[in-house]
Amino acid sequence: MAEENSTTNEGKNDSVKGVRTFEDDIANYTKEKNFSILDIVAEEAKMRGLSFENPEEGNNFFNFRKIILIFIAVLFVIAGGYFGFAKPLLKRSNVANNFIQITQGPILTDQKVEIIASQDKKEVFKRDLKSALEEGVGGGTLSEIPVVKISGERKTSLTKDEFLFMLGAQMPQGLKDYLEKDFMLLSFGGTDNSPILIFKSKSYTYVFSEMLKWEKSLTGDLKTIFPSNNLISNDSFIDKYIQNHDARIAEKDGQTDLAYAFIDRKYLIIANSQEALAEIFKRFSSVQYANPNAEW
Repeated sequence: MAEENSTTNEGKNDSVKGVRTFEDDIANYTKEKNFSILDIVAEEAKMRGLSFENPEEGNNFFNFRKIILIFIAVLFVIAGGYFGFAKPLLKRSNVANNFIQITQGPILTDQKVEIIASQDKKEVFKRDLKSALEEGVGGGTLSEIPVVKISGERKTSLTKDEFLFMLGAQMPQGLKDYLEKDFMLLSFGGTDNSPILIFKSKSYTYVFSEMLKWEKSLTGDLKTIFPSNNLISNDSFIDKYIQNHDARIAEKDGQTDLAYAFIDRKYLIIANSQEALAEIFKRFSSVQYANPNAEW
């Protein structure tokens, strides 16, 4: 009887084990495919257009991506503007500056009258210079006369040696060596139009001693720049005080033919009137006329 029951129970157990269920099939399938039921549910939800993600997080991500794209677009616009417009303008400006190199002096003037010098046209240059000096504006106007040369497309200022050579004017070599290469040629419209030359000295003591030696022929050597019927080579210079500055004046019959002075023991000024000298002294002593772009 016991054996019969045992056999019956074993039969029951065997029949239970042989029954397949839907859950068993799903479990076996997910085990074989190596994914979970949650994966199946998520996939189904995706097919139906559902999402388990936080919608706010999705919107935030979309907005962030939108901001990044806008930022990149702005960068492209800025870069395009710089390389397409600003940079070419800067380049053209630099090229223009390279082709025009006119040296600026220490003081500001009221106007500029440019003269072009060409070695094979000296007489034309002298005529243009005379015209510029004689046609100056009166009323105390100080005009600068930049003397330039053109080589190809390049325009540059003449050096003092080149300027004197074009005029055929003489200057002692020792004095030339102790003056800087740059100079200013001016015209002061006072009682008469008065030419003015400004040089920068390398050594006040040496330049002053050379000027004293040059006095014997100074008026004759600079006749091209300071034309006057009164100028003679043996004019004697005397000391004179003009606006708190020592000056050397060549006078004839009470009229000033030529004068020179130093400013701050640095600048040599040569003019043919005391009125013109006084104007230069005033400009050098006033901040209003100091040239912020001076190159010497």
